[in-house]
Amino acid sequence: MKAIGVNTFINKRFDTFAFDRTWKESFGEPEKNFKMIVYGSSGNGKTEFSVKFAKYLATFGKVAYCSYEQGISKSLQDAIVRNNMEEVSGKVMFLSGRSLPDLIGYIRKSGSKIVIIDSLDYMKLTTEQFKVLIKTFPKKAFIIVAWSKNEAPKSQYGKDIEFMCDIKSYVENFRIKMPRSRFGGNKEFVIWDDGKTPKKQVQPSLFDTE
Repeated sequence: MKAIGVNTFINKRFDTFAFDRTWKESFGEPEKNFKMIVYGSSGNGKTEFSVKFAKYLATFGKVAYCSYEQGISKSLQDAIVRNNMEEVSGKVMFLSGRSLPDLIGYIRKSGSKIVIIDSLDYMKLTTEQFKVLIKTFPKKAFIIVAWSKNEAPKSQYGKDIEFMCDIKSYVENFRIKMPRSRFGGNKEFVIWDDGKTPKKQVQPSLFDTE
């Protein structure tokens, strides 16, 4: 147990990601060990958002994208191409089919600062396993993608993990309409401008200034 006084608490500095633009407007400035859950029905944009977010997060550090559901597939390749992921080549690694011990070993070896698991349901990640991950890596950020039912995580594990997350994002029609973040923001995040299934053309660069 650790005790801390009021004044010490008020003056304490926390290490955060300096999000900007729409990212800050929707999710605030999260601590570098934030936990986030992204959930929604199939075909509504969970993976598209996760790839887009992985690219943005790569500007802050290495990202491990654990693609349990789609694996190393054409559909994931299309999302990578659409989002110009070559701009962050070497900073995002895509993994598939790893057991929890293998994943822990990879995170240790790779030095990844951010871990995305897509998806909780396909991996069958339990609440206790998630606790193991955040206890083993207390300084890393975790983004968990999950299936949904009635605008809530579908599985009980998903519901439990939602309570443990700092940012909760329900995806519908390629929008996160009401993100709930402990770090501020909470403005709607538009994943895809027209709200329809993404076409296969390349999108403007993240780093365009115009």
